[in-house]
Amino acid sequence: MHKPSQRTCFACRSSQDKTILLRLVVDEQGLIWPDLLAKLPGRGVYLCMQNACLTKLSDKRLQVLKRDFSPQLPQLEALMYRLSDMLALRVTQLMKGMKKRSAVGRDAVMHQLWGKSPVLLMFAADAGAALLRQVKDAVAKRDVTCKKEAARTKVLVSTLDAQALGLILGRDKVSVVAFTKENPLAKLQQFCVWQEQLEKAGYCASNRESKVTNGE
Repeated sequence: MHKPSQRTCFACRSSQDKTILLRLVVDEQGLIWPDLLAKLPGRGVYLCMQNACLTKLSDKRLQVLKRDFSPQLPQLEALMYRLSDMLALRVTQLMKGMKKRSAVGRDAVMHQLWGKSPVLLMFAADAGAALLRQVKDAVAKRDVTCKKEAARTKVLVSTLDAQALGLILGRDKVSVVAFTKENPLAKLQQFCVWQEQLEKAGYCASNRESKVTNGE
């Protein structure tokens, strides 16, 4: 069995599988760009996107990139917001491409949970407590019977509210949706987790808008 290549996070120096790290590249103008699909040409560096690493990230830590590249500094905040925008676009594209294979709404999701295929369950950020409890109870019962870890339900709470989630999926409002099929579930899950980590670290659209409003 092929073992995934290891890469080292330039910020915290931890070594992890290449597939779960964010690749960054520096262009000719010195701007640092997220390479979400890890396919851009040239050399790059890797960031682990763990909350502990993101919260300690600073322009001072970005100085290490000067060993091999010529980045313009400071640009941490611009980089993080650039990443936030690119993740939002990519997540939207993935969900739109998967909406025909999705179960939308409580009843459709509950029915989907009777199956054994891998499921990525996504709640809207403003989903009600009763809905969360009911669906998560069903998930717990389903996963007891799943012998394979890969078949167990992955649960996420989106950074999008029900109205925004519904807009992507072509509905009025969507509080919960279940995506099926193995690909690209893994990437969608990874990108959504990264969005959550960015929000925890203070890099999200609402945070940026508040700064603009305050004249910063």
